[in-house]
Amino acid sequence: MSLVFEPSQTTHWKNLHPSKSMLLGSHNLNDGEELVAKIQAVSVEAIKDKNGKDEEVAILRFYNAPPMVLNITNSRAIACLYGDLYENWIDKSIQLFATEVRSFGATVTALRVREAIPKTDEDTSQLEASLNACESVDALKKEWSKVPMHLKPGLAAIKDAVKGRLS
Repeated sequence: MSLVFEPSQTTHWKNLHPSKSMLLGSHNLNDGEELVAKIQAVSVEAIKDKNGKDEEVAILRFYNAPPMVLNITNSRAIACLYGDLYENWIDKSIQLFATEVRSFGATVTALRVREAIPKTDEDTSQLEASLNACESVDALKKEWSKVPMHLKPGLAAIKDAVKGRLS
């Protein structure tokens, strides 16, 4: 598996048709690649269905990739990572991979969300400084509540050290 942070240029046939390449799909990944995408927005938007009619669908917009139609399976996977309230998904990263699924009587390749928070090597130095600057346990609690859930495991030792110093 190779992690990428921008969709790959592929020679998949869907890239020959602009209407098919406007949305993120499995065709944006080469074999063995997985995309780490940071969520910018979640909304319901109208897109054209296979018959050319408008259809309201959930859409994920990313900072580093084209928008993606959000189906129930992927919605549940993201909810498992970041909670049921989709406004809490903003600025969180997800890891996408392509896999074969049965859909409408055929086997097709689809994007799926890994049910694990991806390691993104985000810079946590500002959060570390905020925790270390706390002068009371109450201030530490307040700063800790601001730390995104996916970064807490990496900052827990600092929080515990500051708590020990303050106690």
